[in-house]
Amino acid sequence: MIRLAIIVAMLVAGLVIGPDLTGRQGYVLVAAGNYTIETTVTVFLVAAVLFYLLLLFLEWLLGRVFGLSHRTRGWFMGRRRRKALSYTQSGMQALVAEDYATAEKMLVKGTKGNDLALLNYLNAATAAQAQGLEAKRDDYLRQAQEQSPGAGLAVGITQARLQYQQGQYEQALAGVQQLEKEYGAQPAILKLQKDVYQVTGEWQRLLATLDALSGKGLLDADDKQALQQQAYAGWFDSTAKRDGSEGLIALWQELPRKDKYRADLLAPLCDRLIGLKAHKEAQQLLLEGLDKQTDPQLLACLTRLQLGDYHPLLSTLEKKAKKESLPELHSALGQLYLKDNKPKEAEEHLQQAVALKPSARDYVLLAGLAEKRKDLAKANDYYRHSLAL
Repeated sequence: MIRLAIIVAMLVAGLVIGPDLTGRQGYVLVAAGNYTIETTVTVFLVAAVLFYLLLLFLEWLLGRVFGLSHRTRGWFMGRRRRKALSYTQSGMQALVAEDYATAEKMLVKGTKGNDLALLNYLNAATAAQAQGLEAKRDDYLRQAQEQSPGAGLAVGITQARLQYQQGQYEQALAGVQQLEKEYGAQPAILKLQKDVYQVTGEWQRLLATLDALSGKGLLDADDKQALQQQAYAGWFDSTAKRDGSEGLIALWQELPRKDKYRADLLAPLCDRLIGLKAHKEAQQLLLEGLDKQTDPQLLACLTRLQLGDYHPLLSTLEKKAKKESLPELHSALGQLYLKDNKPKEAEEHLQQAVALKPSARDYVLLAGLAEKRKDLAKANDYYRHSLAL
């Protein structure tokens, strides 16, 4: 628009002042170094206009040439992108169909001219692992990192997850720990840590991860409790093998106060102590737990104790039975009285237990007591009740 205005202005100027200049051509001298140019004003003005028009023509011509080059380059680049997209789509379809060899081939081809080659390399790594090609898997992950240096989190999580799936647990463990150092408690890292810590027996780390997952709303209460029980059971087992009963007691003392007397944790802990012949220690912990809550799991654990003197334990439970008439409590008393060789008291409590809540085990114990005193009719009656249950 500006150029057009300049040309129009020149033409108008020529029309206006042209007649006045007729017969009065004027004189123009241009000197450049050893060269001089002499001409009239009219010729100079016409030459200036023509020169300007020549510049406009050259600009237009260059624009056409370079514009064609740009469009040609754009066409070739677009063609490469279309081919990369086609290869990528074919590769992903093959991956879903579990045709891993084809998936790997197509995905690698799709990395050329693809702005999202990172995803191709990550999926190619998955396809390579599915074929048992671990070296190629690691090479694709390396290329993914080189392709996108800022995608360390995505590459690291993919690598650790693939190692976990492949059973390379030690490598996966090192991977998730490094990811936590570099990126913190990211949800994807926490979920992967949960799986890796379970299979590697990193029970304390698993417990901390469960708390972190729960705090972020990524784990519901029931699942957390079940996983906590598994983690504590594994922790108790490893501690018992390594440090014996003293190690278990030390572990229990270090537990958070809110967890020390949880029946679902205290019962398996005492179960390990009993397995290590630490009956006195188990008895003390069980009684402390029962003082907080009369739980069937703790009562069942009590019946496994082997003591030289059952009187203190029986006395404590008798006092509790006067306040709480629970079938599990009477059943435990009956079994402990049998161990203390007091069949009369045992039968009384077992009868109270089955009256409150019939149990096949308690009926069998009653039948055994009836047989010892030669009351076969009663024994058979107890056995029938047991079979009915």
